[in-house]
Amino acid sequence: MAGIGFELRKILKNDDIFSLIKAYGYSAVVSSGPWIISIISIIISGYISYPYVKNKHDLMAFMVSITYLMALSLIFTGFFQFYISRYIADRLFEKRFDKVLPNILGILIIVLILAFIVMIPVLFMLKDQGYLYGITFMFAFVVLSGVWILNIILTALKNYKFIVFSFLVAYIFTITSVLVLSILGSELEGLLISFLGGQIILFFMLLGLIIYNFESDKLVEFDFLDKKKIYTSLIFTGFFYNLGIWTDKFIFWFHPDTGEKVVSFLRNSILYDLPIFLAYLAIVPGMAVFLLRLETEFAEKYDNYYNAVRNGATFEAIKKKHIEIIETARTALFEVFRIQSIVILLLFLFSEPIFKLLKFPVFYISLFRIDLVGTGLQLFFMSILAIAFYLDKRKAVLFLTFLFFILNFVFTLISIELGIMFYGYGFALSLLVSSVTALFLLRKDFERLNYETFMLQ
Repeated sequence: MAGIGFELRKILKNDDIFSLIKAYGYSAVVSSGPWIISIISIIISGYISYPYVKNKHDLMAFMVSITYLMALSLIFTGFFQFYISRYIADRLFEKRFDKVLPNILGILIIVLILAFIVMIPVLFMLKDQGYLYGITFMFAFVVLSGVWILNIILTALKNYKFIVFSFLVAYIFTITSVLVLSILGSELEGLLISFLGGQIILFFMLLGLIIYNFESDKLVEFDFLDKKKIYTSLIFTGFFYNLGIWTDKFIFWFHPDTGEKVVSFLRNSILYDLPIFLAYLAIVPGMAVFLLRLETEFAEKYDNYYNAVRNGATFEAIKKKHIEIIETARTALFEVFRIQSIVILLLFLFSEPIFKLLKFPVFYISLFRIDLVGTGLQLFFMSILAIAFYLDKRKAVLFLTFLFFILNFVFTLISIELGIMFYGYGFALSLLVSSVTALFLLRKDFERLNYETFMLQ
């Protein structure tokens, strides 16, 4: 989806440092999306409201509730994310822009209804906390699920300024309302309503942007349910990918040695949660770099290669384009690795003063450092998967995401049994093995690209 890529290329044409910073800034927000920004808002909300909250347990319960909402909604919408993304990408390639809006609305209807149904038993599980909390939790899950679906199409939109504005408005509202309600002595339910309000604002701002950008004479369509357009592998790829990301967290939350009850059936892990979520913030620079490279240089070389194939270019010309696309992919991955390594090194060196400045316990630092390596490897793994998606290697990506899920599950359990000194190593090791495997498969895919393009079509 080259909408954002086209706009980023226009910014970079100015060829000055301000334009470069601007491009990376927009790229960071779009690539991070609600996921990373939600983590930032949770941390900021907790930090600034802590002095005013009378019942500190309510603040902890609020942050844990949002964490579960994000985890469960990401895993739930994982069944739809890659699938609908591929459908939209195909329609944009065909220039059938009138199909985008009605089918986005169609899948939104399905996702929101299913999200509501899925939350009904959870509502009863949360009844010991009160129905106001349970109902707010339910609707926050439903709205978040909708936000993840809308987030899929953001890279196809050219109005990146409004996207950034939408995120800012939504999360400034959340942080401000949490602070105000904390000062007024609000309890857990009020804090959670603040988060729900921010997500509703974000949902409708993004939906309005999509309606504005994609005109159609139909309101709702379910063309994406056509059997010929369904890719089963993508449905399970999204599920295993998101499940793999959250597997280690759930294990630490519910293992008797590492987790404890916070609110109703929701648990957390005091030792594990803060370091891993802080480490996720460190991948924002790498995500920005990769999106910029992927949506500008790699997307351009990719189009050049297949345009040469479709237009009947000479084999020598196609081979040249083939080499260019490989070099661009290699450069993009190397840039991600280089930038993220620099970020990790700096945080390794300055982790102690940073933790003291933020008044975080320094005993978290050793786990924070291994989590930095793990999240850096996750970014590298995500980058390889994105290139594999461009090459339409759906089965390979399904295998890799399933491998990541299994390895993270097994290695995390082993790390807990080995003791506190090994916490975090299961997550990092699973991503190291998955990344090396993914890199090996990607190399093979590029070697066979010309053969498969001509012989297997």
